[in-house]
Amino acid sequence: MRRINSEFQTVNMSEEGQKLSNRDYFGYVEMDDFACYVLADSLDGDSSINSAKLVVESIIRDFTEVPSMGKGRLKRMAHRAHTELLRQKAGMHLKASAVVAVTDYQKIRYVYVGNSRYYLIRNDRILEKTTDQSLTSNLVEAEKITLDQAAAHEERNNLYSFLGERGTPKIQISKKRKLENGDVFLLLTRGVWEQCPDEKLLEIIRDANEPEEVLYRTEDWILERQETAEIDNYTMAVTFVRKVYQSPKKPWTLKKILMVVIPVVLVVGGISIALFLGHRSIQNKEKELAECMEDGETYFQNDNYQRAVEEYGEAEELADSLKREEEALLADQYKQVAEQIILADETLAAGEYEKAQELYLTAGEMSQKAGNVGKDYIDSQLERAKDYIAVYDLIALGERKEEYGNLEGAVAAYKEAREKAADIYYSEGKTEALEKQAAAEEAMEKAAMEEAARKKEQEETAAEETEKQQQEEKAALEMENQQKANDQQNAIDLENQGNMLFAQGKYESAITFYQTAQAIYRRLELDELADNLNPKIDAARAGMNAAAQGAATT
Repeated sequence: MRRINSEFQTVNMSEEGQKLSNRDYFGYVEMDDFACYVLADSLDGDSSINSAKLVVESIIRDFTEVPSMGKGRLKRMAHRAHTELLRQKAGMHLKASAVVAVTDYQKIRYVYVGNSRYYLIRNDRILEKTTDQSLTSNLVEAEKITLDQAAAHEERNNLYSFLGERGTPKIQISKKRKLENGDVFLLLTRGVWEQCPDEKLLEIIRDANEPEEVLYRTEDWILERQETAEIDNYTMAVTFVRKVYQSPKKPWTLKKILMVVIPVVLVVGGISIALFLGHRSIQNKEKELAECMEDGETYFQNDNYQRAVEEYGEAEELADSLKREEEALLADQYKQVAEQIILADETLAAGEYEKAQELYLTAGEMSQKAGNVGKDYIDSQLERAKDYIAVYDLIALGERKEEYGNLEGAVAAYKEAREKAADIYYSEGKTEALEKQAAAEEAMEKAAMEEAARKKEQEETAAEETEKQQQEEKAALEMENQQKANDQQNAIDLENQGNMLFAQGKYESAITFYQTAQAIYRRLELDELADNLNPKIDAARAGMNAAAQGAATT
């Protein structure tokens, strides 16, 4: 537990200066046995992506997974951050300068590329300082310009190496250096060191009791120059080493004795330096091989298969160079499993679920041959692919039902697909099923409205037809009644004429009118009126007979 038995006090500031936005970034993590401090400065003009943030997060993430001060690991972390910038497809070419400080609370080591700087200050003097990878630094080294001129030289930001460059960045890694109580180490972007020379930094640190004071005074110094100089984004991280971790004293061990004796024996024995260096090179490779295999296993456990591929690939190369066939085969086997998982994951992400299922099945077979590495992840992803397929099978079922006009069945299928997608936290499937369900329900609602409108129209048409028929019947009845009334009046008129003719003694004509009127009454079913004419007809006949007899007697 080194951290709790030491005291490192870190503060930082990061401001945009006179720029529209701040594209510097700083982050750090302090773990039980190691701490990592990362600062980066974006060198591109892409406003949509912060290159510095990508770099810092990548290195911190890698360090947290496998904390170490080993040169190989630190170099790989920086290179992976470089690769991450290159992989970004949106926007312009991403570039960044970065500096990293790593400590085990006893020793410190720095890594950098570009012109972001690291300073180690002890007893009011700069003990260590990075050298910018710029044309200006080359001119200083060639003694063509002085250090005082370098801070304002026009080529100070003309870098020949940085993260995100087209080639391979020249990642610089220092040796480990022991820390002492009272040490101060700084991480700076160019916005600080361009405005604040080394002498001023030393003066500020000399007069400061707390790291916050260093930040405040440095910022005040920078801002005083904003009227006469262009102030870039400026970021500064300050760490006061109050107490360095002290290891419990241990007795001399055989290893320590050998470490002292062996060099003497080698010198006395006259062993050549070349042989010693060759042996040390092999030992370094063996150590790095063990680290790569260990890191690969850690990445496998953390389901970080891209990193596992890189570690096992490097392990395979190291094993080949050491002629360790068994370890080379093992590293290759693990690498192939990781590559198969990556391929299956990419296929799953692309929405090719059945193909992904086949790839996971193959990965499972490969994993079994490799000692079941990654088996739990493969099984979970295989189950995930099956669930995705089930969701889309339900969606496809809903689409078929829609084609057949079974909207209710389609809505039920889409709803089931949506609920299943929600259960497995599959947002894309849930969204698609929800959209199709909504569309089907809308179609159902539209069909129902159309059916209701059609039914209403039919009912209105029927009502209109009924009303029309009723009106026609009414009109016909009125016409019929009018005709009957006219006929009855005609019959009455005929009867009255018959009465007039009867009164005039024109009995035969009277009978004709009576009989015509009687026929009309019969047709109108006015039998009582028709019967009332019988006596008149009989009287008219009697009158005719009487007239005939009278005429006969004369």
